[in-house]
Amino acid sequence: MTNHMKQASIALCALALAACTGGPFNGPEHAETVATMHPISVDSQVVTLTIDADPSTTDLSDTDRARLRAFVASYMNNGHGPLTITAPSGGAGDFDGQEAASDIRKALHDAGAPWSSLTGATYRTGAQTGQLVMSFTRYVATPSECGVWKGLKERDYRNLRTPNFGCATMNNIAAMVGDPRDLVAPAAEDERDAALAARGVRLYREGEVTASQVDGNIQPNAAGQ
Repeated sequence: MTNHMKQASIALCALALAACTGGPFNGPEHAETVATMHPISVDSQVVTLTIDADPSTTDLSDTDRARLRAFVASYMNNGHGPLTITAPSGGAGDFDGQEAASDIRKALHDAGAPWSSLTGATYRTGAQTGQLVMSFTRYVATPSECGVWKGLKERDYRNLRTPNFGCATMNNIAAMVGDPRDLVAPAAEDERDAALAARGVRLYREGEVTASQVDGNIQPNAAGQ
């Protein structure tokens, strides 16, 4: 083998090794994750419920109470921050509005809202009567749009993921997440149940069964489960 052939062989080997290390095609900037390719945006949203301050009655209607119960259920499931009751002020029906706000506050508590989460506010109005507005903040998860078909050949040439890879999964996560705020920050943990832990230690010391008791009369179903 001549010197020229040896030099050519060495050059070819060097090019092959350079190709194995990645070459000019794929770099760290191309190492995208599914979360970065199809991000989920989480935004806050104010949920409101309005009830007319009726000066002709001193009690809430059954319809209003049912609406308040549904509102509290929504607040307890995915609400954050205080539940605010805003009453009208500056008009002839100030007393009626404040009385209705007090009734609504009690109805919200009876429906399951803790007293500590209920706050009050007012807004100015010159009308004879006004509306009471209940409001709280919740979070909404919005996924990115699927169905991107551009750039398929370029990604195939670079051996990269297709533009739609993982998009359906991220959309399902956005639709199924119980509280979208958990995608921003983890939920707070409950306090440890000290009584339950002490019960397990006591039963162990007394030589009793620490596990939950199982009814031996329960028979498995036909599927063996």
